Amino acid sequence: MEIYERLNRGKWERPSDTMAVYTEIEPGKRWGVRVTLIKDYARVEAIDGPKCSWYQAPRELSVEVRPPSILERLRGVRFVDKLMAEVEAKRLVASRRNS
Repeated sequence: MEIYERLNRGKWERPSDTMAVYTEIEPGKRWGVRVTLIKDYARVEAIDGPKCSWYQAPRELSVEVRPPSILERLRGVRFVDKLMAEVEAKRLVASRRNS
């Protein structure tokens, strides 16, 4: 699957049959990115350490990525594209918070 190939800087885990979690924190850094794949959607978060969890976090830190709508699919937008755009945005947030 293309998602697993493109998210390769961190560690993948499978806490359950319906979920996969990818965590990426650079060595020596505090902030990183977590991607949680859940059935047909994903949650992308900028995290403050591997055990961090957010409840009603602002969009800057956590966002839910849904499959593309019909109009988006007609324009050629894929789920992987939407997911990777959010991952890059959260990597930027983590980078800013680490400096």
